[in-house]
Amino acid sequence: MVMRPVPWQTGEICGPVSAKSLTKAAVLKRDLSKAKSPLLIVGSEAATEKHGKGDMVDYAIALSEAGKMPIIATGGAIKAFIEKGFEGAKSMGAMEVAFRLQDSEWKGPNGKGPHDLIFIYGIPYYMQWTLLSGVMNFGTHITAITLGRYYQPHAKWSFPNMKEKAYHSALDEILELVRGGK
Repeated sequence: MVMRPVPWQTGEICGPVSAKSLTKAAVLKRDLSKAKSPLLIVGSEAATEKHGKGDMVDYAIALSEAGKMPIIATGGAIKAFIEKGFEGAKSMGAMEVAFRLQDSEWKGPNGKGPHDLIFIYGIPYYMQWTLLSGVMNFGTHITAITLGRYYQPHAKWSFPNMKEKAYHSALDEILELVRGGK
């Protein structure tokens, strides 16, 4: 019997369908190859989370450039992008993003067309859970991949609750995959 991951906050139970456990970056290869218009959503927690020699904002910039995807910065995260001189991020509230993603005709932050895949992290767990619930139930045209360290049941793909070292290693694998490696 295969055990399903358990949400980090155990009261967050979503129902019969929940995210697949993202333990190896290679499982994303199919979804990434099908995506025509990916989007990266980054919350304010990214500015305080370390990754490698920088922080998760640096990781977001690298992922954005590798996948040629725009970034929506929520919760004041735009300040960190501006301080780093990155101009590819737009500011929008997390709940507004949740509402917009449900519209299959929304042209996105750059007005270049609807998004079919989102990467999301750095938003407080309970808010991310709500945003993903809306996307799962009403934005069925979108593949949602969470990049946070804790399991989010409303995405298509989510890391299981992970130890920090394994988590950062998995993030590096995803960046390499988006760059065209592995």
